[in-house]
Amino acid sequence: MADEKWLEDVDLEDGATALEIRTYGEDKEIIAEGEHSSHFCVVLSGKVKVFRHGRQLAILGERDVFGLESCFLNRPSSVSVRSIDKTRIALYDREAIEFILYERPQMSKGVLLSLLDQLIQTRQAAGREEAGSKAENIDVRFYEDNEVIIEEGARDTDIFKLVSTEQGLVVSKDGREIGRITNPGEFFGEMASVLSKVRSATIISKGSSVVQVYSADNIQDMIEEHPEIAKRIIRTLAKRLSQATKEMTRLQKELETNTRTES
Repeated sequence: MADEKWLEDVDLEDGATALEIRTYGEDKEIIAEGEHSSHFCVVLSGKVKVFRHGRQLAILGERDVFGLESCFLNRPSSVSVRSIDKTRIALYDREAIEFILYERPQMSKGVLLSLLDQLIQTRQAAGREEAGSKAENIDVRFYEDNEVIIEEGARDTDIFKLVSTEQGLVVSKDGREIGRITNPGEFFGEMASVLSKVRSATIISKGSSVVQVYSADNIQDMIEEHPEIAKRIIRTLAKRLSQATKEMTRLQKELETNTRTES
């Protein structure tokens, strides 16, 4: 069975065995909105629906992952999750993420794709759309003072890693500085690649900088060779998913308020 195949890849000796496998009947609560949890969940069989303030955001099926917001980001869940039909769920603790990222790249890919799909469904529920993409290969580039590394609005899909810099990389949006990248080893530009979006900001080298560049053609190779990128993307996607659910609720309230006012 598919659920058994998922679990047989992660045995007790690996340190990432499921804490527990639970079975839920039709329309049973699995996670409550506002609930804190130290584990995340994988759907082994059946389907679940994700809600926020009573509004359905997404439907998840076999091998989809949920609960990362509370477990991975250490915050209360912004959504509730209920079973649709008879559903089997595997529970994993936070440490399992580390093992999956570094030892089970195929599972890492599944986690990323599941989060992307949830983000897409949530944004579609709010009347917005996004799509997903990929990643691969490396080269090293040298930038001089004030040389542009990423340009706002560009459609390239490279992922970058800072190797060294004299004064940091200035991040600006609409001509205004909004941040600076200074730590060697820090990745940037990955979300535009994964989500197939135009660049949301310009990044310029201050002083001389050295950057590794990864082309975005094969996400599987990227995860296998650089699991820290997958970890960062998972964290970022979990945050985006949380923000998207809250933004959808805000927009819904504004719409309801405007409708009442017009009436």
